[in-house]
Amino acid sequence: MDAEPNPRLEYLYKEYARLSDRAEEVIKSAYDDFKLFGVVGAVIIIWKPVSEVILPTIPKFDSTLFLLLGFLSLLAVLGLILFSNLIKQSYAWHFVHNLQAYELEIKKELGEGENSQIFSFNMGKEGARFITASYRLSFKATLLSGFSVVTLLPFVILCYSNIFYAILYASISFFGLMVYLQIFGRIMKQYSNNKFL
Repeated sequence: MDAEPNPRLEYLYKEYARLSDRAEEVIKSAYDDFKLFGVVGAVIIIWKPVSEVILPTIPKFDSTLFLLLGFLSLLAVLGLILFSNLIKQSYAWHFVHNLQAYELEIKKELGEGENSQIFSFNMGKEGARFITASYRLSFKATLLSGFSVVTLLPFVILCYSNIFYAILYASISFFGLMVYLQIFGRIMKQYSNNKFL
């Protein structure tokens, strides 16, 4: 004997599936940004040789200043990528947060108890407001390694040319990181009672 259709359950599930698909698209898009980080990292490594090829065509331009401006331009591009990625991450966390509400309602409609694992993918993260220790660890490691490459390589290269420019570059890079972490921390506070970083 077939069970009677439940229009509310069907509606909840369709909306849950739609939101879940949308969240997956946003998350994939955020991960695609890592390809851009690779391009910026490669350009940082080859910027000094490239600048040595370009500089002879501009005879009155200071080579060290040109090197600094190139590194700052790459840093600006990387910053724009990171800040636009924050928008994607906030959407992804928002979708996950909303999916939790649908999971609760679907469980109620199915008559499942609180301890049931059915529709608990996003609710399972509720203990720390779905910011797990593994996410924190991987985020910190990625951010630290990226920051090290983007700051240390140009800093070392600039140290050989002009120590003032090297310190200026490192200061701007560090300031950008602090601004990024402040904004990221505020976004995460909306979804967590714990301190994120």
